[in-house]
Amino acid sequence: MSQEQESIELEEKTARRYAGESKNTGNTLSAFLLILVFMMLCICTVLLVLVVNLNKEVGNINIKLMALQEANRYMELEEEELESVSDINGSNVDQTEAAHIVEAAAIENKVVWDGNTDTSSGIKRVYLTFDDGPSSNTDRILDILDQYGVKATFFVVGKDNYTEQYKRIVENGHTLAMHSYSHVYQDIYSSLDAYKQDLNKLRTFLYEVTGVECKLVRFPGGSSNTTSKVDMHTLIEYLDSEDMIYFDWNVSSGDATGTQRSANQIASNVLDNIDKYNNAVVLMHDAAGKNSTVDALPIIIEKLLESEDTVLLPISEDTVRVQHIR
Repeated sequence: MSQEQESIELEEKTARRYAGESKNTGNTLSAFLLILVFMMLCICTVLLVLVVNLNKEVGNINIKLMALQEANRYMELEEEELESVSDINGSNVDQTEAAHIVEAAAIENKVVWDGNTDTSSGIKRVYLTFDDGPSSNTDRILDILDQYGVKATFFVVGKDNYTEQYKRIVENGHTLAMHSYSHVYQDIYSSLDAYKQDLNKLRTFLYEVTGVECKLVRFPGGSSNTTSKVDMHTLIEYLDSEDMIYFDWNVSSGDATGTQRSANQIASNVLDNIDKYNNAVVLMHDAAGKNSTVDALPIIIEKLLESEDTVLLPISEDTVRVQHIR
């Protein structure tokens, strides 16, 4: 082999070596860049999750502050004022429970869901819901709903002597859902075990009366209540573990315990706020002293039935979850 050929071969080997080293360097650099991009994506994902959770917590805190601001004005109630407060059955209660009732009523009349997670569009869905029944007004409510062919949702409590009303709610195609058995705030919210015991008692009771295995729940005073001694997230986690779903409301009729409102006022409270939401869950009460609520029902239903692209539905497991605490 001539010196010239050897020189050419040496140059080719050197070139191949440098090319290989360059390729390896390029591969290493590409791998490093991929790892760097992956790490950046992970960091961005974590930051996004933190921001979303922070927004949720801020929203929950704002709701709590609103509730506390509204409830604080009842802190200085005179003893004689609290003595006039009764429970959902019209029975006298002690001052502690009376304060809880008034505080919860203030929240129910004011606090609403912000609707930020309601991304649905198209047909507006309205869900009429009734808490605290059955009562002497239940049959009137059911008659009106039947008259207009409308289905609703009843978050009931445990009561004797209303077997037919529980059954009629189910037989008429409405949703039977759980509120609490006793509805005594200082008892059911005293501990997680107390809440479990109360809810399971109601669930068993309703199954024995109607044959329905209820899975839908509304906390007394809502998930944003300020009376519970238990962190509401703990109670929510319990419902999740039992495959139960809780619902709050985003439209309040304003008929909770407190100033007596006329049928027209109640109807206006509902109708003036429904358009804010694609899925409007309306809070009303089924109780002996809520005659104005019953009288407002035809006004509300007739107006909604006249509205375009609006349907009235009972809540189901597939309903968009309107929840104050997420």
